[in-house]
Amino acid sequence: MIQLIYFTGKTCGVCKVLKPKLLEAVQENFPKVNIRVVDVEEEVEFTGQSMVFTLPVVIIKADDREMYRFARSFSVYEVLDKLKRLSGEQQLNS
Repeated sequence: MIQLIYFTGKTCGVCKVLKPKLLEAVQENFPKVNIRVVDVEEEVEFTGQSMVFTLPVVIIKADDREMYRFARSFSVYEVLDKLKRLSGEQQLNS
């Protein structure tokens, strides 16, 4: 199972612009990917355990293992590209 975790905060301007674009693109292109949005102010402990110290951060996990991490400045395309690679690998392993 592939999971995308998006760490955001109420005061993060980049998050407000990037989040809707990214989540829509992921849902459209990878409907089987499990998406979790984490508000760092509400889930402080999980944020710390995930070693998130800046915003926004996107972590892509496959079978509960972190495969990719994007922080601060990244594009929707970069995230989709990594998801495409992981999806292809998972289909090969199935």
